[in-house]
Amino acid sequence: MTEKKGFIRDTEEMTQKKKRNQRKERKKPMATSTLSASSSATDIEEAARLHIEEIRAQKFSLGAKQPNPLTQDLHHAVTSLSAELYTKDIHFLMELIQNAEDNEYEEGVEPTLEFVLTRKDITGSGAPATLLVFNNEVGFARKNMDSVCSVGRSTKKGKRQLGFIGEKGIGFKSVFLVSMEPHIFSNGYQVRFSEEPHRDCGIGYIVPEWVGDKSYLSNIHDVYGSNKVLPTTTIVLPLRHEKVEAVKVQLSELHPELLLFLSKIKRLSVRGYNSDLEEVDNVSTISLISETKHLAVKAKRAESRVVHLSVKEKVDVTEDMSQYYMWRQAFPVKPENKVSARKDVEEWVISLAFPLGQRLKRGTSSIGIFAFLPTAMVTNFPFVINADFILASSRETILLNNKWNSGILECVPSAFLNAFTYVQKVSQLSSMAQAYEFFPAQASLIPELNSVRESIRIILQDLEIVPCDSFSDGMKFCRPSCAIRVLPKFRELLVQMEKQSVPLGGISFLKRNVLHSSLDVKEYSEILDFLGVGSINESYDWYWQCIKACNFFMSASEDVYIDLLCFIADNEKIYCLGSFKTTPLLKYIDANGKVKLCPASRTTGEVDKVRYAFEAEHHIWLSKCNMEFRCPNKIFFFPSSTQKALVTHKRYQFLRHWLFYYAGVRVCSVDEYRVQLHNLMLKTKDPKLVITVAHFLYHSHSKKFLSENWVSYLRKDMPVIDGSGRIRMQRTLTLVPALGSKWVKLFGSSNPFSVHNYIDLGEVYAEGREFAGECTPDKMLLSFIIGHSGALDLPELHPPDMVLPVASSKMTREQAFLLLDWIRFLRTRGSQIPTNFIKSIQHGRWMKTYSGFNSPSKSIIPDETGKIIFETMGNVLEDFSVIDQGFYVNKISLYADELKFLGVGFGSDDVQKLIANRFKSIASSGMSKENAFSLLMFISISKGRNMLDEAWLEAMMEGKWLMTSKGYNIPRGSVFLYSETEAEAVLRITNLPVVDQIFYGGKIGSFSPELSLLGVVLDSEKAYKLIAENFIFPSDLSSITGNSGLLVLKCIRCMGSAVNGIIEKIRAQPWLKTSSGFKCPFESILPDPNWGFLLNVLEVPIIDEAFYGNALRSFMAELRAVGVAVDFSIAAERIVAQFKSLSQSSSLTPANVTSLLDFIRKMSETMPSQLSGLCKCLSGEEWLKTRHGYKTPDKSILFSSKWGTISLFVDLPLIDDGFYSIGIYGYKNELKMIGVITDFEEGASLVAKGLKWAIEPGFVTAEGTISLLECTKYLMSKSYDPVLLVDFLNNLTRSKCLKTSIGYRPPGECILLDPSWEGILNEKDGPTIDKSFYDTDISLYVNQLRAIGVKVDSGEVCSLLSEFLFSHTQTSSITRIYSFLNKFHWNPELQEKSNFLVWIPNRNGSGGGHWVSSQLCVLHDKDNLFSCRLYSLDNYYEKELLPMFSSVFGVVEYPSFDDYMQLWSNWVLGADHHQVTASECCFFWGHMLDNWNPHTEEILKQKLTKIPATTSTGDGIHLVNKEEVFIPDDLQLKKSFLSIDRIPLFVWFPKCGSLSSVPARRLYQIYDSLGVRKISDSVKWNVNSMLSLDQLKKVEPRIGLIGRGLIKIVLAFLAGPLINMSVEERYKVANSLLDLSVFESNEQIRVSYQLVPSVNTTLEVEVKKVVLWEKNYQRLLIDKSSYDGRNTNIEFVTCYAQEIAEGLLAQEQADAADNLSKIIQMGFMFKFKEDAVDYYLMRENLELFKEDEEFLEAAFPTSEQSSVLCKRAHQKSELFAPPTPLTSLKRQRQ
Repeated sequence: MTEKKGFIRDTEEMTQKKKRNQRKERKKPMATSTLSASSSATDIEEAARLHIEEIRAQKFSLGAKQPNPLTQDLHHAVTSLSAELYTKDIHFLMELIQNAEDNEYEEGVEPTLEFVLTRKDITGSGAPATLLVFNNEVGFARKNMDSVCSVGRSTKKGKRQLGFIGEKGIGFKSVFLVSMEPHIFSNGYQVRFSEEPHRDCGIGYIVPEWVGDKSYLSNIHDVYGSNKVLPTTTIVLPLRHEKVEAVKVQLSELHPELLLFLSKIKRLSVRGYNSDLEEVDNVSTISLISETKHLAVKAKRAESRVVHLSVKEKVDVTEDMSQYYMWRQAFPVKPENKVSARKDVEEWVISLAFPLGQRLKRGTSSIGIFAFLPTAMVTNFPFVINADFILASSRETILLNNKWNSGILECVPSAFLNAFTYVQKVSQLSSMAQAYEFFPAQASLIPELNSVRESIRIILQDLEIVPCDSFSDGMKFCRPSCAIRVLPKFRELLVQMEKQSVPLGGISFLKRNVLHSSLDVKEYSEILDFLGVGSINESYDWYWQCIKACNFFMSASEDVYIDLLCFIADNEKIYCLGSFKTTPLLKYIDANGKVKLCPASRTTGEVDKVRYAFEAEHHIWLSKCNMEFRCPNKIFFFPSSTQKALVTHKRYQFLRHWLFYYAGVRVCSVDEYRVQLHNLMLKTKDPKLVITVAHFLYHSHSKKFLSENWVSYLRKDMPVIDGSGRIRMQRTLTLVPALGSKWVKLFGSSNPFSVHNYIDLGEVYAEGREFAGECTPDKMLLSFIIGHSGALDLPELHPPDMVLPVASSKMTREQAFLLLDWIRFLRTRGSQIPTNFIKSIQHGRWMKTYSGFNSPSKSIIPDETGKIIFETMGNVLEDFSVIDQGFYVNKISLYADELKFLGVGFGSDDVQKLIANRFKSIASSGMSKENAFSLLMFISISKGRNMLDEAWLEAMMEGKWLMTSKGYNIPRGSVFLYSETEAEAVLRITNLPVVDQIFYGGKIGSFSPELSLLGVVLDSEKAYKLIAENFIFPSDLSSITGNSGLLVLKCIRCMGSAVNGIIEKIRAQPWLKTSSGFKCPFESILPDPNWGFLLNVLEVPIIDEAFYGNALRSFMAELRAVGVAVDFSIAAERIVAQFKSLSQSSSLTPANVTSLLDFIRKMSETMPSQLSGLCKCLSGEEWLKTRHGYKTPDKSILFSSKWGTISLFVDLPLIDDGFYSIGIYGYKNELKMIGVITDFEEGASLVAKGLKWAIEPGFVTAEGTISLLECTKYLMSKSYDPVLLVDFLNNLTRSKCLKTSIGYRPPGECILLDPSWEGILNEKDGPTIDKSFYDTDISLYVNQLRAIGVKVDSGEVCSLLSEFLFSHTQTSSITRIYSFLNKFHWNPELQEKSNFLVWIPNRNGSGGGHWVSSQLCVLHDKDNLFSCRLYSLDNYYEKELLPMFSSVFGVVEYPSFDDYMQLWSNWVLGADHHQVTASECCFFWGHMLDNWNPHTEEILKQKLTKIPATTSTGDGIHLVNKEEVFIPDDLQLKKSFLSIDRIPLFVWFPKCGSLSSVPARRLYQIYDSLGVRKISDSVKWNVNSMLSLDQLKKVEPRIGLIGRGLIKIVLAFLAGPLINMSVEERYKVANSLLDLSVFESNEQIRVSYQLVPSVNTTLEVEVKKVVLWEKNYQRLLIDKSSYDGRNTNIEFVTCYAQEIAEGLLAQEQADAADNLSKIIQMGFMFKFKEDAVDYYLMRENLELFKEDEEFLEAAFPTSEQSSVLCKRAHQKSELFAPPTPLTSLKRQRQ
């Protein structure tokens, strides 16, 4: 039952005629008389007031004589309402918006709802904030107010068919969730309602109270806007303190699409209001701007429109707008879907909203389902569904298991299809593809909605809705299954060819059509997958068909040709499908300038290296030079057009890499070409070639073709011709020619650095010549070499690390300047100058001074000040000379930096440094007075010039040169006092060194700053501290003067934080003069006049103030600090002592105690500062009477209400108010002063002692629990008796004192949910403490809860959750618990993991599932082979959880060997009619290989009776008895029988490119070990012509057939990465060749083969052979007619190579034999010449190991004689072995 929801009208009893009459009355002109209008308003208000009084009297009996008999029923109804309010999850804003939608509005009025949140307390109720709700509806009437004042009397009952959307039965009453006193102002009504029951009738919520205060409306008007007209209805909600933030959140979360499906409200706004700033800018407005009607679709009972919504978040922010295509369609309600709540509704009206652009939303998710107002359901669909759904109580979800809702959802696919069809026909969308964005490509997280999605998909897949490109006949539409997506790059190629008029008609003959470009983009991938459009992975065959059908290679332009190469390189699968590897694709120019082609797989034959230069000019230049040098090393280049198209292509870098990797094509720069020439020079060492290469470099440089690398080459690596005409292959540095060089002027004619490989250039480079059509002028090459080879002269020359000979002799002015210029250059460049070189210059005597030639390190150039200082201190500077600047014509100063670097002193600063060093040398012993004054003056000068060196000053501080009272002493720590009195006092009580003023006289005082710098203590404060640290009182106390005592106190004052140590030193020494003689400070008293009279009865030592004078009182703090009694506390102690004596005799009466407390009260008023000491003395005695007897104050408790919360179960020592009377409570403050426990926390220990048993739940309240936790917190924070604390905690641990989500539980069975876990755990997932039960945030007591056993730490929580885990049956809860256990790495205690159960969720998304044994689970079934037997947990859980299942529940990572064997048995038995695939076989045998061992082999022999086999006519795999199939160990035999294998004849092997984990060779060994027959052993054959040895002519095998070159190829290939055969097996294979006898036949060689796979089957074939290897006879038969022309007969070469390769590699993969065959063919074509074989092996990345080379040498010795050949020809059966034993051979790869 629902009442009037906020603003609704009683439309049930109002006819449409009455509505029109009311509107006409409201539209009549207003009376001109203001008085009349005022009277009218007054009348309306009075009528409303009388109505309220009537309700109060008649319904609630307020003021009535007789009570209303229905009042009791109302009370029960309101009680139910209260329970409903606080048990349902109700969104009060949604209720208010729903009410506003159901209201009536005047014609022409834009229905508007406004929320205003203000900090202003509108109602004066003390609320922290107020929410005002304004609605411009028609206003309240009597029946509306009657409904609000009732429970369950809604004015909208039974009117759902009229458009009313209210339903949930709470309505306006929901405002009580956030407000205790809501107010309503509407049509004269001014009422408020209260949550609290009325004091007379006992009813809350619905009792109206008239609001007569007119200021309310004034305040409301101020908030709304004084210049605006108030809407008809206003609701004022003074907010609860705890709800303000929640209301802000709800207001901020109002969904922008809120108005989409509302028929009335067109505008909704939210704003804040601040009285100081008027309106603030946090305004949020949602408006429905406009809507455009389309033509109604009558046949579908539907209509469509486009709606424009706008949202504005702030005043100064541009509003966001969005358009929605709306489709509204009616469907008849099916009888089976009817429900009582909608019994009067005959049709479902379903609305779908399709956003035409970006949706308006809050946060990251978008609401997908509306029931006129938004729910919280996110569907993942790109459209919004709205219908009259039945909702859950929270309004956040629809009831998915409700048959009414199910019927609506069944109609959604039909509505969607009609909307999509209609919008394609008439809507003006921005693009054709936009309509496809409406498809629900993503699955919904709500399982029930996926059936809607699937229905839509099935409908769409049967329609021709997919646009396709034909490239010839325009666009056409087809079904999704007939379209295919292609790679974007290939589509671009098609478009380019279409523009170039390349015929593309062949595309139309293909089976699948190319998807239209507007849809074939990444954004629509999910949509296309949803529709079933063919993916890119399904189209690889299609590309090859398309390329072949359109003949692209022949017809494409050069640019498109390069693009096509890029496309092929990008898609390796396409490249592997066709014959691209052997098709000539790459262009090159041969040595004669002709364009040729070669295959892309690898350049072969005469083309060894295809190269190209990146720059076109470089490419042309290198081509010319290449022809000039006649193509060294078979290097060739691309044609210019191909090079240009290649290097200018945007994907050049990628294509460059592909060409290099697959075809060996690489970029060749001029530098790389230079490297080739360099190697040639090193090899030939021809001087002419050196000069020619220099000309090549010169012209390449002049053309700017060389990079910076060539400069390094010229400087270091390029051989040069020196002055003597010799080739110099190595040099450290190149010098310019000697003629005209500067280094000759400084060093002379000889080069002093020649021993260090400093080479000068010769004149041979000056000759000119012509090269490659370019002319080099005379001397141009020499200039080039000098300029770019790094040839240097002074000053650029960097010296070696050696002594410079010229520096040891006198230098001329020119030499000196050359040397200084050289040093300047080296330093400016930042070069590291060699040590020996620079030292020889610094200490060499080559510098001219006034005293002769001297070294720079002993020379100086002073300024005027320096000269004065120099002259004044001349006797200190005896070893130094002044430079003769006249000799250097006054230019020497231009080299100041260089001279300083060499050690020359400059100016007064350097002079000053010299003097400082002199003083440093004489300061180690006593210094005369004159020297001391000179030193102080020097310090003054240095300080004034900011030249005072700290290290030097430190040395002066430590020198013993200062005269003090202790003799010569160091300045640091000496004391200088201006007062002679203080100086005399210091000498009496310390042993400090005091500066001797008599020795120095008064002049010493003028150097106080300098003395201070030297560490002499001059500052009074510092001096006092130093004196204090050195107190030594004399044994004769009479020598201590009053000044000495005052000096001690002064020192204490200045000590600051360090005073404690001094006080401890002197407080126990008798140095204070008192009335009783000299006493220690702690024995002495200095009384205050205010309490001094108390001392008349005491005999205590009082300080002699006359001895010290009046200054003594200024040191009160210092006296107190050293222990002198200057306070009242000592006197108070005497009084307390008498009180203690009285209490010990038990003579204290209540009157005595009262008197004492009165005395304390009076003392606290007059002498509060002295009270603490007295109270402290009283606190230690047992004089207070409690329920436990006499106790000390700190063991006594003064009762209060908080103690009452635990007094039911705790025995406490409460003060006996029966003994003292209740008057004792009047002395609470005084009792607290002396230590009585009045605060709850202070009595925590007494609570612990008083709790002696476990607490029953019936005695526990929320407040009592919090009180116990407070006690626990206090006890744990203090150092109490640990035994007491343990007992207290144990009692709490045994008590069922905590309320949880499943009732009261002991702490050990409770969980405190950490806020950080809320994203992982739900409160219902375990026994979590019910935080809402406790008024206080119980999580504040986390440490206390942990102490009594509550699980607060993740590890303990994990253990407890694991105990509750198996009681759950919902996937969501179990997954959360798993996530929690995993996050905190829970590991259970030792137990049998096989007993664990694992939850397997249902795949239908219902939330259910079932528990299974962990033994039936694996973490991964990576090959998806065991889906029918085992549960692969990675299909049910996130990967982060999987390690936890393994470590905790014992789930194995992968299926076991037994699982694989059972799987094979199922395949053999044909379980589920399963056809075994190649990938499944690969996975199975890959596992067998990974776990192969003797045990595995034995099991397979016993249990594996059927083996996989294939036929040549199909890709299917058959499981056949292993006795009926063969191992194709002879590929020739296999090929012979392939044409007749109507039944599976050969065992299955993985194809080329299959999984690398299943190598054919290993699988061959497994089949063999399982007893499968080899075809070579099973076949019966004979040569039909029955050739005898007489008919055969023997041929020497080593002459052109089986020689050293062939054996080298075989050994290198077998050792290579493809085969990687062991050395022993390689020797065995090689020997099988060497042992062959070769015979040629004039007759054709015909061989008949017979094979018997089973008893009833015999197969026979006949083969013509050019070459036949008869292994049983160890002979090789060859057809003579083919053999005679073998060098030009490609058939013989191919057959020979194939017979050898297949004969040797029968056990390997077929591609291995093919590769070896190709190499043998190449070797045969070059007659197996060793250099050709070596080169080709290198090109194929194959090499011969050391042991193989030894084998070759043994098999083919260089001095092999014909006799040996003859011997080998007749001894065929002898096994050749290397001379070294096989066991000693080791592979040696360099």
